Amino acid sequence: MKKYYKLIIFLLLLACVDDSAHGPYGSDNIPPGMVTIDDVINTPGGAIIYFTPPADDDLLYVKASFSDENQIDREVIVSSVIDSLNIVGFAEQGDYPVEVVAVDRGENESEAVVINISPLEAPIHAILNSMVGSQDFGGINIAYQNPTRAEVSLNMSTIDEDGNIVFRESFYTSQADSYYSFRGYDPIPTVFIIYVEDKWGNQTATRSFEITPLEDIFLDKAFWAIESMPGDESFSEYGFTANQIWDGYWSNQWNCGHTNFLPLPHQLTLDLGQVAKLNRFKLYQRGGSELYKHGNPKRFEIYGRLNLDNLPIYDPDDPGDGWIFLGYFESFKPSGLPPGSNTAEDYEFQDNGEDFVFDFEAQQHEIRFIRFVNIESWNNQMVTVIGELSFWGSLIN
Repeated sequence: MKKYYKLIIFLLLLACVDDSAHGPYGSDNIPPGMVTIDDVINTPGGAIIYFTPPADDDLLYVKASFSDENQIDREVIVSSVIDSLNIVGFAEQGDYPVEVVAVDRGENESEAVVINISPLEAPIHAILNSMVGSQDFGGINIAYQNPTRAEVSLNMSTIDEDGNIVFRESFYTSQADSYYSFRGYDPIPTVFIIYVEDKWGNQTATRSFEITPLEDIFLDKAFWAIESMPGDESFSEYGFTANQIWDGYWSNQWNCGHTNFLPLPHQLTLDLGQVAKLNRFKLYQRGGSELYKHGNPKRFEIYGRLNLDNLPIYDPDDPGDGWIFLGYFESFKPSGLPPGSNTAEDYEFQDNGEDFVFDFEAQQHEIRFIRFVNIESWNNQMVTVIGELSFWGSLIN
């Protein structure tokens, strides 16, 4: 027992030691050596500073301090095992001083090395200058180039009848070469005003495009119904119902049409209850934790017919026999990450609905009945789920 008493007394003595003399781990009040700058590569909106850290054993990190063109102080910190500092977020070109220091485990800072960086044209300006606006269904299509994959928003306003500029919508993206359609506008001459903003709050000037949108009428879903046909799968399984495909709700994982688990392809036939020449459609995935997996369509085909007269006998090897082929489509995932890993951009992209446009030939047909054939689901699962479908076009009286 005596040795245990000695241990307890020893621990109590340790507890009584004055900690005020102890700073952070390894604190010796001796600053580390200076950072050696090896190279500076100016980049769009910033620069990459390559360096060699000092050889101090207690080195913790390297820090760059600078002020942007708005005199906002900023820092970039990297581990001592990294050999570069990525300086980003400048909106304007110019020469900017950057202080680089080494910091040890005792939070001692080395003497600063001051260098100048000269950022190239910021991504927001290059994106704005690359924009091409064109007439689209219900609005304007903006094509743009974003080679650095900067995280930006395209912000659109219009001019109202009183001449006031009214903000309408923002679209967030980090895609390289892409496009986006701002929709929901009548087929009358409209001025669309657009600027680009990055995640640091830097904004460009505006660009204006005067466009007359093409007619784009939303097909009222009050007339929709399932048209059960040979070869169709039930989308009312596992407590879900097929009419959830057109009930106007899609943002959670408990509102969708759901098949049984069976080998693909899976097909669904819809009666739109109205005749139209179709422009486009939106597919909304089953959301929540099921986004980009668990039966959400990845590759699929759309067929159409004006009526169901004189259909040939159904051939499971050719589900489009007797139908008009309207298009083959593939779902897109902005992040490119594997199923189960999604970014905020992925969620926003799907919550807005994935927009698909029929080609010119498909737009010429008068259509009432739609056949949706799912060829492949995300994550290769043998099931199909659809959060919501919507169609737009020109109604035929």
